[in-house]
Amino acid sequence: MLVLIESLSDQEIIERAKAYDHAVLQHLYEAYSPALFRYIYYRIGDRETAEDIRADVFIKMLEGLGSFNYQGWSIASWLYRIAHDRVVDHLRRQGRRKQETLVDTVVDPADGPDQQSLASLDHAELYAALQQLTDEQAEVIILRFLQDRSIRDVAQITGRSEGAIKALQHRALNALGRLLRPVGD
Repeated sequence: MLVLIESLSDQEIIERAKAYDHAVLQHLYEAYSPALFRYIYYRIGDRETAEDIRADVFIKMLEGLGSFNYQGWSIASWLYRIAHDRVVDHLRRQGRRKQETLVDTVVDPADGPDQQSLASLDHAELYAALQQLTDEQAEVIILRFLQDRSIRDVAQITGRSEGAIKALQHRALNALGRLLRPVGD
């Protein structure tokens, strides 16, 4: 009997992944890899490093499956949490953020309209503005608006309360508004 993976609950997907079900593992990679890459890329700013960290996220997922206890978190939240930890590790090792510009778009034509609308933005300008925010503010903006994650998901990913995420989002949007406002306004 063929069961569509999309029809399975997160808990069922985790149980099958723990059994190293190839179809489920492939589904997880195909479903989350592009969005995780964009998240990491916006945080790091380097394509090769983002690809390496994305690969590391899936390695860490495989290594952690045996000890993973489902507690109601979405699979996406778990993967983003792993990505968050890998990005933080990378930034600590690096000592400071790279100040590179994005040279090509990170929007996939297969993405939804919100992500496609990013194609009209000047990615270098957006990336430069994100770099002027605190790490926490930039992460909230990337997760909430570039990755379309809920307040709850962002709180789970970052290990903060929903109230803290709302406050960070508010401060970050105000700061971005000042940074991206045309001169003379």
